[in-house]
Amino acid sequence: MVGPDTEAMDTNDYSIRPFEETDYEEVARLNSIFTPEYPETAADTRRGAEIVAQNPGRYQCWFIAEEAGSRSVVAWGGLTHTFSNFHPDMYYVRVVVEPGHRGRGIGLDLYRALEKVAAGRNATRLWSNAREDDPSSVRFLERQGFSPQRKTWASRLDLSEMDLTNFPDRSQAMNDAGIRLTTLAAEGVDRDDVHRRLYELARITSADAPRIGEYSPVTFEDFFAIDLGGPNTMPEAFFLAGSGEKYVAWSTLQRMPSLPDTLDIGFTGTLPEFRGRGIASELKRRAVVYARDHGYRYVVTGNDSLNPRIWAINAKLGFQKQMVMVQAVKQLRPTEP
Repeated sequence: MVGPDTEAMDTNDYSIRPFEETDYEEVARLNSIFTPEYPETAADTRRGAEIVAQNPGRYQCWFIAEEAGSRSVVAWGGLTHTFSNFHPDMYYVRVVVEPGHRGRGIGLDLYRALEKVAAGRNATRLWSNAREDDPSSVRFLERQGFSPQRKTWASRLDLSEMDLTNFPDRSQAMNDAGIRLTTLAAEGVDRDDVHRRLYELARITSADAPRIGEYSPVTFEDFFAIDLGGPNTMPEAFFLAGSGEKYVAWSTLQRMPSLPDTLDIGFTGTLPEFRGRGIASELKRRAVVYARDHGYRYVVTGNDSLNPRIWAINAKLGFQKQMVMVQAVKQLRPTEP
């Protein structure tokens, strides 16, 4: 959420219209201004929207703000259902205003338009986020009635400075304990039975990840589209641990098209009954070694203030915080019992 606005925008200078198919490039550009640590391409933006749109029960609504005369895009706002915390009456809202046009009421009018849509759909809650290092955006959320809940952050590991002294290779110890270390490429990237077992692993390990709202498992189709079938998936860097035929832990690397020297750790998780054995640490060690050995400079990942266990592993590897986000919620109306 971006915008220190306190007054409505001047409609002689700006106008708001519905999103059009030709706007993906501009939305990606604005998002990359908001989070330069995670720049987007138009293809990234389009793919995310299409995954939401393929679900009959999901809803999204985007608006564009243009400057009068030039008709250049200066801001956008979106209201959307999300995935692992899906609730039909809860929406994520984002407003991004180009820095040179902030303070002119654009963000406020975009937000009001989105909240009106949400209210018309009988929404109970909205959630959003703002950069902690942008206090005006945090205040904007608070002025609209959002209450900060917790913090998340992006962190980055410079592979040239990585120190694995505290992360010895535990492959043999894992093997001796009956834990099989493998990859999606080795298991069979096109095998449906592998996909189904991975989905079960993801469904269980995602359940206790911190989030706004309650856990809502994604469908198998969404899991495949997001984690397995996307253009940024790397089967050879999709690290797995198994016990017999059962997958018990995973840690994945994904390409970042806008940052060719960087890989993203998508998710790391272990089944509850296999935690405490160092499996996640070994998989994450393999991930960063893979990135280093294949010529990448950085690995990035996301962390949550409510998940100190995973942050401890990352900090031990040498990850440094880059971008801290304040997560906030607004209650629009009481939740029905």
